[in-house]
Amino acid sequence: MNSTEEIGCCGAYCGTCREYQKTCKGCKTGYLDGSRDLSRARCKMKKCCLTGGHITCGDCEEYDRCEIIQSFLNHPGYKYGKYKQALEYIRAHGHAAFLNAAEHWTGAYGKYPEQDS
Repeated sequence: MNSTEEIGCCGAYCGTCREYQKTCKGCKTGYLDGSRDLSRARCKMKKCCLTGGHITCGDCEEYDRCEIIQSFLNHPGYKYGKYKQALEYIRAHGHAAFLNAAEHWTGAYGKYPEQDS
């Protein structure tokens, strides 16, 4: 069963990552239950997102004006546009709809129901 722990704070879908499935703890594993110390995390995005009690940066009311996530999403490269698309999809449709869409993906991003022909 897919869970919100498989959604990165940035909008990446970690559930398809081989390393995540084997040994990688990803963005959230251990931080949500307290077995890992969030104050020791190096990622500003993760610290901000999880400290704020959010599943993704897209859940935050500061999303549109947050320098941390917006500078990340504005990097050149295809994947950053896909992560932004994921966060926008989550904002519009919710986490369950995102996980449902991601269920058949083979990578960190993919197609959404509205885009399928």
